[in-house]
Amino acid sequence: MAAGAAQTLATERLQPLGLSPRAWGVLSTLTESGPLPQIELAIATATDRTAMVYLLDELEERRLVERVRNPEDRRSFLIHLTAAGTQRQRQAAAALAKQADTLLKPLDAAERLQLVDLLTRVADHWEGIATQDADPPVARPAQALKALEQLSVAAEPDDRHPPRRRRPRPTG
Repeated sequence: MAAGAAQTLATERLQPLGLSPRAWGVLSTLTESGPLPQIELAIATATDRTAMVYLLDELEERRLVERVRNPEDRRSFLIHLTAAGTQRQRQAAAALAKQADTLLKPLDAAERLQLVDLLTRVADHWEGIATQDADPPVARPAQALKALEQLSVAAEPDDRHPPRRRRPRPTG
């Protein structure tokens, strides 16, 4: 249910910017890593190779990314973020920070930090399982890392609102 709420909020924040969650993942990954070969970008964003081609076609048409021949392998392209892509990524990041605060409103700062810690442990565990037999190693999707980062930012204490006191749950 929480994942569905997060997805709905993210879609609501990204849609006015003309982005899907997958497009956001591509822009964020390129922001974090710099230019990547198309296959590495697909792996890093956990996107099917065929779907990545269509997504990059769309982003390139909108001048948010560009394909440049890879000087190290002429058979492949490096995907570069354009100036417009960088600007759109920043706009989306600001919108998603608001989304994280909306999603986590019922949690106080300590609970938000605990949630980030628990989700990070689960992601690290899953990454360990996923990379045991992988060749090459599988990267954790950039969207997951960005989501955890947004949760961390949203978890920072807000001095304007003191932490809520929790009511004991009825027993029996």
